[in-house]
Amino acid sequence: MGHWSQWAPEDWPETYQNPSYPNMFAAGIAFAPPHQISKPRKNAKGTPIAPAPPRTGQPSGTIARAVAETIADRIKGKKRPPRRASMTEMGASRVASTGANLLNGSAAAMIMYPIVPNPEKYPLTGRHPYHTRGEIGLFGHWIKYMLHHLFIYKAKARPGWPLIPE
Repeated sequence: MGHWSQWAPEDWPETYQNPSYPNMFAAGIAFAPPHQISKPRKNAKGTPIAPAPPRTGQPSGTIARAVAETIADRIKGKKRPPRRASMTEMGASRVASTGANLLNGSAAAMIMYPIVPNPEKYPLTGRHPYHTRGEIGLFGHWIKYMLHHLFIYKAKARPGWPLIPE
């Protein structure tokens, strides 16, 4: 199991295929890694920030798509390796509302790339310096509102739904 610093990006799953049962896959992020996902940190006031797997459906959707495409390839008889969707190569976003008013509400909007840090590629923090950030404000609230309606539209499989990203 070990400490978070002993794990490398290649230790994280890429295909979600069971090694003992090649027709069995597990898609999603409902898992508990044996350690924290990255180095624990503290905010400016000293409050601990415990890194954990993302609690957002975005990576799950990306992983599920890769698994579904792999299964479709096999049904169609295509001889190709399983599709990959490693959390060391994908980003995630999260928007947490802090108010309900569209004119003066607020939300914390965060993006992180990659989800699982890669200290070899990004030595300073393990994450891309420009594609990992957070903002608080009205903009985040509007994004949350917009995404809510887009995801409902997508869930109902309305026209053009495949164009809406995970």
